[in-house]
Amino acid sequence: MLKVIQIENIKGIENKRFELNIIPNKPSLLVAPNGFGKSSFATAFNSMNNRRIVLVKDDCYEEDETKAPRILIDYERPDGTITNLEATATTNSISSELDYFVINNPIKPKGIGSLYGRTGAELEIKDVILVDRIPDNVAFGYSYRNEQHRFGHNSKVLPNATAAISNLKLIEKLSDNYQALLRANGILIQRRINAIIDEINLQTGTTEVLTDWITANRLNDLKNIDYLNTIGDLVNEFDLGYNSETKSYLVAIQLIWLFNNNINVFKDACVYGNYQLDKQRFDNTLSTFNCTWKGIRASQTGGQLVVKFPKAINISNGQRDILTFISMLFRAKRQLKKDANILIIDEVFDYLDDANLTAAQYYITTFIKEFVDEGKRLYPIILTHLNPNYFKNFAFSNQKVYYLNQTTIRVNQHIVKLLREREHLSIKDDVSKYLFHYEPGHINKRAEFRALGIRELWGESDNFHRFLLAEVDNYLNGRPF
Repeated sequence: MLKVIQIENIKGIENKRFELNIIPNKPSLLVAPNGFGKSSFATAFNSMNNRRIVLVKDDCYEEDETKAPRILIDYERPDGTITNLEATATTNSISSELDYFVINNPIKPKGIGSLYGRTGAELEIKDVILVDRIPDNVAFGYSYRNEQHRFGHNSKVLPNATAAISNLKLIEKLSDNYQALLRANGILIQRRINAIIDEINLQTGTTEVLTDWITANRLNDLKNIDYLNTIGDLVNEFDLGYNSETKSYLVAIQLIWLFNNNINVFKDACVYGNYQLDKQRFDNTLSTFNCTWKGIRASQTGGQLVVKFPKAINISNGQRDILTFISMLFRAKRQLKKDANILIIDEVFDYLDDANLTAAQYYITTFIKEFVDEGKRLYPIILTHLNPNYFKNFAFSNQKVYYLNQTTIRVNQHIVKLLREREHLSIKDDVSKYLFHYEPGHINKRAEFRALGIRELWGESDNFHRFLLAEVDNYLNGRPF
């Protein structure tokens, strides 16, 4: 649980303490009006690297670089213990416990110079870098002939493991089980595996006969070997054409040998395989959208995987917004690797139309489920100025709402009365022109206001304007309004 988040001297926040008690794996809406500091909240998290807070001058409070930034998080672990995590300009203990990522709007205005005395501007959609550095294309170095030679006399029973190391989803699973691959090569475990291989090599018959003998006589022994069973069960989860649990375990033995023959090469090959899988997933996601979107795809550019967008005028706002959001969500998935992770979405949802809002919520919900399935905790924090009911649909039916602005708001009954009577013919035109819209002239409708039971003083527009300015001053200075 994120119990408290405190921010000091970052952008528009001098010192604010948010007592939130945010629970994991549920969309959390942090609601506050424009100007409250939501973007400063996002900037605080965006400014942290693994070692410290790094701010450009514009993001320092009052642009004063001498004012020391600080982020404090009171974090409750799953076991109930509470730890105080802190980041400053020189330290960061937050990164030891939590990963964090910020999604905000990548659209920026861009000047296009002047021509014959005329200047212009356009909206530019910044490229989204999905992968900062494309990993090297490293092969596993698997040789079926070498594995057969190692197995011995009845190596014909050994399935070719090429299908296993070619399956990107299996590679992804193996990447999470390096410890099992390593420990399965322990002396005692290898002694048990080799004893079973020696028995297999004493048998006679065809490949089918040998496979049946292993299934009947030694498969249970293989399944009872720690760490081998972890890898064997992983292989058996996938339809790789082996068609039997016995063959899956024989492939698992080869994977253990392959890993321990050159651990670094195996890991590097997995890294490249995971990159290929991520790119494949991203391209598949984009392909589900309208194919007329200017052929927007992830491309390998300068050693990075990048999504390049056309000019903002060439795609609709809705297309642009949902595509950039999905791209950033993909990048977030690659960066949020710890058991506990914070994802901050800075007002992105506030400007989506209904259809794209639902799509974005679907992707967030799916994103949360992926973390839950991996046994991880995700804190999705959505910063918004909208009424939270706007988000409440089938995708976000389980959302949690936190109101950041604790100012006491009171309903002014005189305003209520004025609004109810605004269409009365005796005041309709003047109220619309001089009170509800800006008009520098002056009216005196005190008699009409008195007759309608409206606050008589406001019948003079100057008095009404002074009232409004006083309320704005209360609001801006944190007083009840």
